[in-house]
Amino acid sequence: MRLLAVLVLATAGTDGDLPHYRDVAAEAGMIEANVFGSSPKKFITETTGSGAAFLDYDLDGDMDVYLVNGRTREQHEKGETGPPDRLYRNVGGTGFVEVAGLAGVAETGWGGGAAAADYDNDGDPDLLVTNIGGRTFYRNNGDGTFTDRTNEAGLEDDRWSASAAFGDIDGDGFLDLYVTHYISWDPRLLDGLNVDFCRYRNVPVLCGPRGLPGEADALFLNQRDRTFRDVTRSAGVENGEGRGLGVAFFDFDDDGDEDIFVANDSTANFLYRNDGSGRFEDLALLAGVAYSAFGNEQSGMGADAGDYDEDGKPDLVVTNFQGDYNALRRNLGTGVFADVSHAAGVAASSLDRLGWGVKLADCNNDGYLDLFVVNGHIYPEIDAAGIGESYAQRAQVLLNVDFGPARKFEDVSARAGPALETPRPSRGLAAGDFDDDGDMDFVANNMNELPALFRDDASHRNGWVRLALIGRSVNRDAMGARIAYEAGGRRHHRRAGSLWSYLSTSDPRLLLGLGSSAGAEGVEIRFRKRETPLALGSIGSGEDVVVLEGVGRVR
Repeated sequence: MRLLAVLVLATAGTDGDLPHYRDVAAEAGMIEANVFGSSPKKFITETTGSGAAFLDYDLDGDMDVYLVNGRTREQHEKGETGPPDRLYRNVGGTGFVEVAGLAGVAETGWGGGAAAADYDNDGDPDLLVTNIGGRTFYRNNGDGTFTDRTNEAGLEDDRWSASAAFGDIDGDGFLDLYVTHYISWDPRLLDGLNVDFCRYRNVPVLCGPRGLPGEADALFLNQRDRTFRDVTRSAGVENGEGRGLGVAFFDFDDDGDEDIFVANDSTANFLYRNDGSGRFEDLALLAGVAYSAFGNEQSGMGADAGDYDEDGKPDLVVTNFQGDYNALRRNLGTGVFADVSHAAGVAASSLDRLGWGVKLADCNNDGYLDLFVVNGHIYPEIDAAGIGESYAQRAQVLLNVDFGPARKFEDVSARAGPALETPRPSRGLAAGDFDDDGDMDFVANNMNELPALFRDDASHRNGWVRLALIGRSVNRDAMGARIAYEAGGRRHHRRAGSLWSYLSTSDPRLLLGLGSSAGAEGVEIRFRKRETPLALGSIGSGEDVVVLEGVGRVR
């Protein structure tokens, strides 16, 4: 009986506590399939896929969706454009209308990622699209349209750019920009590889990334005049040994400035500590996040940061290749992370998947950050190889549960709705409450397929509060702000600006889970670390609150 009691406590509870996801992409109007590479896939350029972004581009209060597109190898070789990227305008949470052409963002490059943020503090989100062979930067005109300002903003570049993220590295109130570069790509590089030996579990496959050169990432300082300056070298982040795919801004050492984590493919990860002036030092090896727990390089794809154990310190999660494990690293608060992937139940559920986009998000509104992961292999050939692996793979949701002395994760995907039963070749993932019903939905961009819009249709018993923060002395998106609140007698912590996943941008609004509590108590927001927090008192369950720095609630 004692053992049975322990087991009951160590589960996610009844199905009433679970999210219930249904893929509503097609019925919501997302009917255009992604195009990324040809079949069969002969080059690594055809494997990395495209991202997605939740953003309220027209400022009507609803989350719109931007989906990046690629092109086929044949189109690229002939100098032809691919299908355009898609911008889906949210029509009140009931569906979407495609408006990329009307809005001026129908990008036709070999697209990768989408990063959205208000770089000029004018009140609307701007958009960066990364590509194989450059990037495009769109400034929001504030009237439902965008203007290509790539050259004027100083962001023109022809390298293979992957994930990008905005963050204020020098604390001047304007968002700076970090862009990862994957490899220094030239098809002639493959001439030096013996492709006959490019095999996966004895199956002939495409070559790379090992044997292909990395490429230094790029860091751009916002000049506060709608332009950026490349400070990669002077800031100390010029490291050409990486193959950057995922990036996250977060203050890992709690000193009040934004640090940067980069997930690299088949080489050591980077953890750049900010000295407070916008100069960085890579401490990944010393901090325990460069390699796996066994001292090996991993195939870092997606990355996200968040406080999963509610001790006030942001932790890290990184997705990796099939046969390896997704890495969960707990922040010990001493400048060091502990690899708790196996102990916390994350590793075992990831060994038979190849992970890409990942988000730490509260999927059942109990106040604790859960994990949502999308997966998909890079070798279509394995479907017919008889090795027990598949190209298309199911997404996963892992709920954060209380196992007594420590919080752990339980894979509840099999009980979390029909959308998780369908295998997909997924890549980018963004989180957002697109229908404004108080629970977290997700959108995934799938290779050469329709996107997946994971709408949570569960009737959650747990309450919620939503905060939208507006900065004045800090950046207008208030990225980096700290939020603390109490619910059910427990203190919870969130940080604004944890928007970035693999090639993707999530809903900037903060959805705070309350569990069974009737509201959030003692809500405090610290826009800058060393200032007195803004006290909001109590907020009732189901409330949407806009908070202006220095003022408090404004709606």
